[in-house]
Amino acid sequence: TRGRVFLHHDQVQRRVRARKGARLIAATNGGAIPEIASYRVVAEPDQTVVGTLDEDFASESQAGEVFLLGNTSWRIVHVRGNDVTVADAGGAPPSIPFWRGEAPGRTLELSEEVSALRTELEARVEDPTACRAWLRAETGVGDAAVAQVVEYSRAQKGAIGLLPTQRRVVFERFFDESGGMQLVIHAPFGARITKAWGLALRKRFCRSFDFELQATADDDGLILSLGPQHSFPLESMFPMLHENNVAKLLEQALLYVPTFQTRWRWNVTRALLVSRMKNGKKVPPPIQRFRADDLLTAVFPKLTGCQENITGDHVLPDHPLVRQSMHDAQQEAHDLEGLQMVMGRIARGEIELVARDTREPSPFCYELLNANPYAFLDGGEAVERRSRAVATRRSLTVESVSDLGRLDPRAIATVCAEAQPLVRSLDELHDLLLSRLAIPTTGELHECRLPAAWDSLFSPLIAEGRATVYQRTDGVRFWVATERVPAVTALFPEGTCSPPVRVPDTVRHDWDDLEARLTLLRGLLEVCGPVTSGDIAGYLQLPEHQVTVSLEALEGEGVVLRGRFRTAGPATGESPAPVVITAPAAAAAAEDAAEGCGDHHHEPVPHVPATPDIEWCHRRLLARIHRLTMEGLRKQIEPVTVDIFLRFLTRHHGLLDNSQRTGSAGVFEALSQLQGLDLPAVSWERDLLPIRVRGYRSEWLDELCLAGEVGWGRLYPPRRAPDRPRPIASLTRVVPLSLFLRSDLGWLRTTPAEPDLDTLSTPGKQVLELLSQEGAMFAGDLLSETRMLPQQLTDVLGELVSQGLVTADGFAGLRALVKREEVAPAHPAGGAPRRRTPLAGAGRWSLWRARNGRNGIATETPAKPQATARVTTEEVTAWAWQLLRRWGIVFRDLLEREPGAPSWFELLQVLRRLEARGEIRGGRFITGVGGEQFALGDTVRQLRQLRDEGPRQELVVLTAADPLNLVGIVTPHDRVPSTASNRVVLLDGIPVVAIVGREERWFGTPHPLVEQWLKQASGTEPLDLVPEEGPSETRPAESPVSS
Repeated sequence: TRGRVFLHHDQVQRRVRARKGARLIAATNGGAIPEIASYRVVAEPDQTVVGTLDEDFASESQAGEVFLLGNTSWRIVHVRGNDVTVADAGGAPPSIPFWRGEAPGRTLELSEEVSALRTELEARVEDPTACRAWLRAETGVGDAAVAQVVEYSRAQKGAIGLLPTQRRVVFERFFDESGGMQLVIHAPFGARITKAWGLALRKRFCRSFDFELQATADDDGLILSLGPQHSFPLESMFPMLHENNVAKLLEQALLYVPTFQTRWRWNVTRALLVSRMKNGKKVPPPIQRFRADDLLTAVFPKLTGCQENITGDHVLPDHPLVRQSMHDAQQEAHDLEGLQMVMGRIARGEIELVARDTREPSPFCYELLNANPYAFLDGGEAVERRSRAVATRRSLTVESVSDLGRLDPRAIATVCAEAQPLVRSLDELHDLLLSRLAIPTTGELHECRLPAAWDSLFSPLIAEGRATVYQRTDGVRFWVATERVPAVTALFPEGTCSPPVRVPDTVRHDWDDLEARLTLLRGLLEVCGPVTSGDIAGYLQLPEHQVTVSLEALEGEGVVLRGRFRTAGPATGESPAPVVITAPAAAAAAEDAAEGCGDHHHEPVPHVPATPDIEWCHRRLLARIHRLTMEGLRKQIEPVTVDIFLRFLTRHHGLLDNSQRTGSAGVFEALSQLQGLDLPAVSWERDLLPIRVRGYRSEWLDELCLAGEVGWGRLYPPRRAPDRPRPIASLTRVVPLSLFLRSDLGWLRTTPAEPDLDTLSTPGKQVLELLSQEGAMFAGDLLSETRMLPQQLTDVLGELVSQGLVTADGFAGLRALVKREEVAPAHPAGGAPRRRTPLAGAGRWSLWRARNGRNGIATETPAKPQATARVTTEEVTAWAWQLLRRWGIVFRDLLEREPGAPSWFELLQVLRRLEARGEIRGGRFITGVGGEQFALGDTVRQLRQLRDEGPRQELVVLTAADPLNLVGIVTPHDRVPSTASNRVVLLDGIPVVAIVGREERWFGTPHPLVEQWLKQASGTEPLDLVPEEGPSETRPAESPVSS
């Protein structure tokens, strides 16, 4: 604006004159030293300035906080203007203030000396004694420092076979604990070059993957944090940057980091466009920043505007201050010319680039992994860094880190064995065929083979029409599930099915050969471990070039990684074969200036052809192999016994005195673990909740129900077979019902079958239709509208509850129905006193299983079987987390207690995905349990702690209807019927005795402690040995658990 112009240019007279006030502005605001925006620290009461604080620290501080400045603790009185007024805190424990700024970097000349020292050390460290003597004479440092440098260098060379220098840059990649990977580039060129390198490479990644990476750089290299979706050959990183694209990439990257904005603010204050002093007073730093931002918006609106509407690169405006600020950011804060020089040397072959995939970070990585915030190239906080998820060693020796490129063959064998599917039934074999697409009948691929024992299971599948044998024209035969026949036909069009099968119309038919081949390879790699493309081609009888192309496509999806895993890497001390990068092709050097991170046209990652000896491994399995290879983790993965798992469950569910929950919050926590299960109605308040919540009171459950946090109802209504008579329409104490959190009702109701309305009585249909039309109603209103007798309405509501159709606001309604008390007449004769009916405390009765609309009930719509219900990925994910909350560890056998859960095939896909994200852990945690197991990290820690503690004589008595009754499921004993009257006694997690009816069924030698308890408890109410009244009722046909 005109108000910021201080010179008048008379073009006619060719004179330049100062405008009014220019002299004062120049005298009070001139100077080239940049404004660092610090706050003065002023001590009371004499207003003495004792120091300065960073602007961010001062603005985030509040009155009363204590910080350290010098050797004195100061308490903040107030923050006003540009001053922080403080008082002596009298030695109170202080916090440490921080200052944000740019750390100085090592010069290129000094970095060259460091590189030369590394070259000498690499040649001398094989003889540690002679190396220490030479280093002491060369540098003059003390013995302790010399010993540390030599040992540090020996450990690095032992880890990757070399020391990075300016003539040999190393690209190192390894897994972190979250399932992602860290890419470290060892390049000792100084921070100004490595930071420019990191910013340009980060922008290049953004264009290739449309994903912003966390990045860190210091004097000796840089690190990029890759996510689980990033899979590519490490050599493809080499040509991503070159002389012709680094300047443009760095320019675009700097526009989004504070470096450019800081230089802009400095330049506009130097140019007197923003005043530092006004009317004799200092302009507060925030006001200076706001005015500088306003000026940037005026000259560069595209940068400060909404970035969602921006496509392509930002073009710098032709403004002297903008271009000067960009020049300062590139040449002062960073060294663009130095980076271009490095890229040119790489293109000319003067710098060798070496790729290393390691199982854990090499010693030189530790500095970057634990770098201070000033080394961060993005805006993330230290606690949010993915690099902090990398486990590092507390001490380094050559022996402990020798040859980090090698993977332990025992770890590979262990992971491959754990990945093998456990097939014990027709359904398990059918699930395997669905995931594998097609299994060859001959040949084997490492651990993948077709056991002879599966023949007895495959024949019944053929008889049921669920599987067939697909034979190609060359005689190669495959086992194929019926649902996968269209995919296999697309892959091998000339083949035939023997016997022919009818593929359901609901199964997908529009497969192409590439998609089918990708699905086939994806399913195979999930169970076979590291394997070459040639081995896969021989096993599946496919052309090797098709297999290689498909594996590269899976690599692009982030599913697999390539490398040399089973074969040995370079030996310790052996110099690796360097990878020399030649000058990039002219086509690769030319870039479209309009392409950018916000554009939809992304630059692909350079293609690196796979050699025949390259192995391919599923990313999830490779992450496990890396973890198991590390010695510390390998000692921690010894699985525990089943009794330890059962002891864990007693603590996990709060069944012991020291772990019980309390109050309504405790009831909420207990129900959050038990939801999704239909259990006998009488057991909830008699057995399940009292053992989990100390001093349980029914008022706590009523409070949660009436507050709308908890609901109840039958999730899985019974299914009547066509040849069976109509069941008794009444509610008994053993009818299975569920208590659940209302917020989770959406996904809990997705899998069960629809209720069978044809079995309802005429009064039941009348009440159902009334609730459908009028909505929720009180019991008194139902009596008035239906003109039923109170006892008749009680029976009708019990019938609807048992069919899973209605619920009530409070749990008192269910208590009234279960107790079956005599209901008083609604209108007593004469002047007899009126009594409150038991249903009055239930609140409103309503439908909770609507069909064909919000409340509408359409009896003509046929119910779909539970087995064919479609479940979305979000619902399966919700179920997976629910099972993890309930059991801590999830494996296939537990689904026998989970009639409403999705199939194991569906859960397995979600659990594997959660493991790949690092949210849960996969492996073998419990002995005697087959198949894959997935656990929460805290669960694994608790299991190991219980194993180390040993037995404690902990006696737990469960109702057999409790889901923790896993006798016969994870133990070798006979099953105990899951009825509310039966009991199971556990001693330190070991089943000792079961009380079935009035019979004691011992699982081994009677234990004195248990015998003593039986004598004391015999005939008392808690045992409840009297059989339940009323007819017994079974769960849906799909559930193996009887009620």
